Amino acid sequence: MSTHRHANVHLFYRDEYVYDALEEGLRHTFDVERPRRVRNALVGAGLVSSADFVAAPAVSDAQLALVHTSDYIAAIKHPQTLARYLLLDPAHPWDHRLLESLLYASGGTIAAARMALAEHTIAVNFGGGFHHAQADKAEGFCAIADVAIAVRQLRGDGELERVLIVDLDYHHGNGNALIFAGDENVFTYSLHNAPWCFLEKRNNADVMLPARADDTEYLGALRDTLPPVLQRFRPDLAVYLAGADPFVEDTLGDARVSEQGMLERDRFVTGLLHERGIPMAVVMAGGYGPSSWKIYRNYFGWLLSAGAGGGA
Repeated sequence: MSTHRHANVHLFYRDEYVYDALEEGLRHTFDVERPRRVRNALVGAGLVSSADFVAAPAVSDAQLALVHTSDYIAAIKHPQTLARYLLLDPAHPWDHRLLESLLYASGGTIAAARMALAEHTIAVNFGGGFHHAQADKAEGFCAIADVAIAVRQLRGDGELERVLIVDLDYHHGNGNALIFAGDENVFTYSLHNAPWCFLEKRNNADVMLPARADDTEYLGALRDTLPPVLQRFRPDLAVYLAGADPFVEDTLGDARVSEQGMLERDRFVTGLLHERGIPMAVVMAGGYGPSSWKIYRNYFGWLLSAGAGGGA
């Protein structure tokens, strides 16, 4: 075990997260190497060693069934069907690795949530955050509702009752919101550019950003709206979807948040939860284009060097 790793941060990654699904069209915005690129950057900086990463098992059929319908689970096991759901070209010769990458990344989310809760600390999954997926539907490049599965698994095990999902992907976390629409013990908070659904639920906050939001507008909205949530909702666990797509260099979003502004965002959320003693599982969620990986390198590097013990 590396002596450099902060004892309060646990890391989950395995090479199966990375599968080259790159092609023309919308999917060309993906950096499919992003999890590995971030891992290698942190190892190269001496913050961790390869031995510091936990390789979690893939999500099982039984765990998928905690959220997804049996027909949907059967459908995604066909590579060409899954490719179509993910807006990939179904004529391409896809194989089992397409689903396998999602199953392992989702297993990492479950393991990170369990570790964060058990150790009362921070656990980071270098993947996951597929927040548009619903019980019987894939949407927005998301086919497995990994965060919702993790929440239901841990609640079913009797390990926790109240969960806060903090979704700072630039796109609305509609999948998790819809899955937990009738469950007031799961608070779904999303700061996004446009609504993908509308809920009548007390423990849900959908915060709209102005077009081309800059650092001041973005961080102002976050600081105004997230602390009141924590003042009235006391979660046993928070799951943070640390999407990189509000970054000014993102190729799908129109926000104008700087690299430093993104780190300030991540430090603020981490500090807010740390102050209240709330364990936190972090997943990557969205981020598009060749520089997306830098946002995670900056955040995870800060966590490993100072953030877990030093507030924001």
